[in-house]
Amino acid sequence: MMMRHRATAPSTPRLSELDALRGIAAFLVLIQHARVMGLDPRPFDNPLLERGVHMLMHFSPIRVLEFGRASVLFFFVLSGYVLTRALMRSGSPGLLAFAAQRSIRLMVPVAASVLLSAGLYAAVADPALLNGALRDRTIDIWQVAPGAHDILRESALLLTASDPAKLNPILWSLVHEWRLTLLLPLVLLFQGRIWWLLALGCAGMALGAMGSGSENRVLLGEHFHSTVVSSLYFSLAIAVGAALAMAGPLPVLKRGQRLAGGVAAFALFGLASDVAVYIAAVLLIVLAQQPTGFGRLLRRAPLVWLGHVSYSLYLVHAPVLVASMVVLHGTLPLPASLAVGMVAALVVAEIMRRLVEVPSRDLARWAERRLRRPRARRAAPPAAAGWERTWAGEGGLFLDPDRLH
Repeated sequence: MMMRHRATAPSTPRLSELDALRGIAAFLVLIQHARVMGLDPRPFDNPLLERGVHMLMHFSPIRVLEFGRASVLFFFVLSGYVLTRALMRSGSPGLLAFAAQRSIRLMVPVAASVLLSAGLYAAVADPALLNGALRDRTIDIWQVAPGAHDILRESALLLTASDPAKLNPILWSLVHEWRLTLLLPLVLLFQGRIWWLLALGCAGMALGAMGSGSENRVLLGEHFHSTVVSSLYFSLAIAVGAALAMAGPLPVLKRGQRLAGGVAAFALFGLASDVAVYIAAVLLIVLAQQPTGFGRLLRRAPLVWLGHVSYSLYLVHAPVLVASMVVLHGTLPLPASLAVGMVAALVVAEIMRRLVEVPSRDLARWAERRLRRPRARRAAPPAAAGWERTWAGEGGLFLDPDRLH
């Protein structure tokens, strides 16, 4: 007997454990960027210690603190999962309505983060400092004075490798996230044929690799058309999440199965492989929804709050960290200024959530209602087929913290 089955649960407001996972992933990106900027004691005087730390940071699950890519890939898989479940629950609103809702929900906070960065630059930037003592510590932000063209281009996610983000470097991932989910309602055509969906995702990844896509690199093509090919590289991440959603309600695993899944996820996050991270993400999504101590831990209020602010935190942390370094330079040691910046980023993320995310969510819902296809058919709920778990909501990593169900 591989698994026990659980009676269908009543609907609940949202799956807070997935909020928490998303929040943890965003917080890991914050730590990783703070480490790159100077919150890192390396190199050590002891060669043996230096080598040991290098091995841990590159060849163990701790590598998520060395490379933020795993967190971004987890975001993609989670978005594919929760958005597809939402579509299966309520039916497709139509491609136009979905694309409009998705674009508003993503782009309004993106534009706000770009304006925030430009405002911070105008308020605190010291070009001599940024191009001097802090030049290699700003992850290529504020290297030149931004102009109106830069603000408009980054707000519209019109980024390429030859003309990258100058105000908010993390926007490269939003370029791909936005494009890959605009037509997500089409995945409903693959209900009952999820292996075809995964095959198409693999084919997209292969095409992206042919167009210079590769692992452990920020992927943006030199020109607009090549950035589209780069987006295809990440199509397998969305497909994996969507396939998990369409596979049916999640099973209740036995203790040994949960332990094996946890060990496997932990180990897979230590591999320099995007596909390994996709598998680990699926395992985490399944394990988080088990009726165990892990799920209860994730539902604790601080972690759920972190999930609520995760999108805003992801968007604002880079300019806030750099601003903290500039303002506190000469007053506090660099690690201390970055620690202050991390706290400030959490505060700014909460403000951003209230002032920008919530209104953008409401505007996105309004646009979807206005454009929704008349008499849209609801997709049939997935057959229980032995896996019985009621899904109670909708949302996505970059969609809506208050609707991540």
